[in-house]
Amino acid sequence: MRARSGILLPAALAVVAVLWLPGCKKEEPAAGSASSSQTVDDSELIAMHKAMTENLTAIPFDKLTAAQIGRRLVIKARTPDRADPPPPPRGMVFRMGQTSIYSAKLHEVLPDSLKISAAYPTSGNLKIIEISQADIQTIHIGK
Repeated sequence: MRARSGILLPAALAVVAVLWLPGCKKEEPAAGSASSSQTVDDSELIAMHKAMTENLTAIPFDKLTAAQIGRRLVIKARTPDRADPPPPPRGMVFRMGQTSIYSAKLHEVLPDSLKISAAYPTSGNLKIIEISQADIQTIHIGK
C-alpha cells in the first residue's frame, strides 16, 4: 500500500502540470470585456479532482472524527477571498477560478471548520489552513 501512495501523488502532480501548463500563457482580455479574470474550464477542474481523489473515499463533514487526524485528504472548496501568509507548501493548494482543491493531512476537526496541515519540505515547519464548513464542497479521505 505504501508503494501505491508513493506513486499516486507524483501521478496527480503530473496531471496537474499537464492541465495547468497550457493555461500559463497570459491572454489579453477581449475587447469590451468587463472582467480580465481567468475562467477555468469545468472539465479541467473535474479531471484534476478525479485524479487527486483516486483511491480515496468520499466522506461528509459531519462524519469526520478526531480518530482520523493525520490521514491524507483532498478537499474541494470555494476559493476564499483571503490568502493565509506565508504561502502554502507546493502541492497543498490548487486554485482554479472560484474553486480551490486542498491536498494535505487532517490536522483538527472543529464544529464549523477543519484544519489541515502540510509540511514545508526544506524546513519541516507546518502550514495549517482552516477551511469553513460553509466553503467545503467535497471531502475525500485516505485509509
